Amino acid sequence: MFSSLLYAPAATRDHFGPSRDTTDAGPRGASVRSRQPTGGPVQIPVQTTAKTASVLGAAGLALLTAMAPGAHAGPVAPQPHAQHTEAETAAMAPEKQERLLAPLRALADAVERVGSGGKAADIYAGVRIDAPRGTVQVQLTDLSRAAAFRAAVSAADRRADAGKLVAVQASHTRRALHEARDRLFAREKAGELPYTIRTVAVAADASSLEIAVDNPDAAAKAAKAEAMARRHPGARSAAPAHDVPLVFKQGQRISSAAKTWADVKWKDGTPFIAGDVLTDGGQYCSAGLPAVRKKDNKPVMVTAAHCFANGTKIYTGSGTAPAFGRFYDGLNGLTGNYTGTVNGMATGWDAELLIGADNNADVSETTSYRPLTSVAYSHNGDFVCHNGAASFFMKRETVCGIKVTHDDITYKLDTGWKVRGVEGTRLPGKPWAAAHGDSGALVFTPKGSVRQARGIVSALSGSYQTNAGNYLYWTEATDILNHFGLKLNPKT
Repeated sequence: MFSSLLYAPAATRDHFGPSRDTTDAGPRGASVRSRQPTGGPVQIPVQTTAKTASVLGAAGLALLTAMAPGAHAGPVAPQPHAQHTEAETAAMAPEKQERLLAPLRALADAVERVGSGGKAADIYAGVRIDAPRGTVQVQLTDLSRAAAFRAAVSAADRRADAGKLVAVQASHTRRALHEARDRLFAREKAGELPYTIRTVAVAADASSLEIAVDNPDAAAKAAKAEAMARRHPGARSAAPAHDVPLVFKQGQRISSAAKTWADVKWKDGTPFIAGDVLTDGGQYCSAGLPAVRKKDNKPVMVTAAHCFANGTKIYTGSGTAPAFGRFYDGLNGLTGNYTGTVNGMATGWDAELLIGADNNADVSETTSYRPLTSVAYSHNGDFVCHNGAASFFMKRETVCGIKVTHDDITYKLDTGWKVRGVEGTRLPGKPWAAAHGDSGALVFTPKGSVRQARGIVSALSGSYQTNAGNYLYWTEATDILNHFGLKLNPKT
């Protein structure tokens, strides 16, 4: 299982979080504010990358066996030449990266609102930022409606540059992929699958569900055997056939990211900010979203739910801060300033609330802090940073250049929880993504001199050194704030 980044084991709970396309999930569930296009047809570049598969019906799905070009539904526009590589984008300074990505992020946000919110949900499959080419790909199952979709995106956000939008042929809608994922988990819960799921991710091109298991070959053989049995005359199966392909891959243990300006992060004072060290004297995590409740403006700090038990009083560190490069040797078990008491958690988002002390929507970085002023979703192809305390003390400073590889992944923590979130990595160039003790920290992107919240650190996988991993998992700030009825607490 995915091990949440924890210094000591958390209590096991079983909860499957809400889907990101529910009506209360913010921009990804918002209604479409589109207008009917007027005048002549709107041209939009079209690229077909459809994949075909043999429908086997295993686990109510299909096993991907082949790739073939899809039928062209319109003219294929030549793609712009790449101006730089993915590695060069990842290595850019945050400010330079933000200048490149800001218009693409705005366009991707508008695409997501239109695609997941209403009339276009029957053709919408996903969105991906292509930073090297300076474009945004929208995946649609019906390219004949691409021009109308682009017109709706322009109406949803007049500032978004819809000229950078490239329509790509998709085989399955996001809604169909989510329904297939839910059926898969239901079958696992009922004991009907011959394998244990570690993660289920919507493929970045929306062509399949990528299922991480301990033995991919055995899982694929079992799925094929079930499919063959289904084809036998008179065969009966409790799982209805479906044309969403399953792709099995090697799973990894996912561990929660908790463990256990150095003095500021270690023993900050009120108002507390994102990136501060949090502890109950035994476990160590990081502060994430500084917020207030909408109903009464009560300050609330959000961290990862696997960090501390409900009702626990939480503090900063105390005594001498750990030496750089020796964070885990410096966890002395002392408690400092009171930051709040755990009062409410959502295991499906791996998020919990600390209520008690004041906070401020600032981001503690390597040498200072920056204001946190907005919230948005992460999209495939985008890049983010995080300010986990453990990474900071292990001389990784503020960890940036993390590329979003799956913006729609459901993973299992070692607590037993099913969590809905996002996956990212710095590979192949840099192996360090997060470490034990980073749990709860803020995942964000720079926007000039301020910062935009994307979520909180939840877990890691892929061992690197003793306490780190090269894949990061986070849950999204928009979903968390909407679930708890919160908003950022900006005072700066």
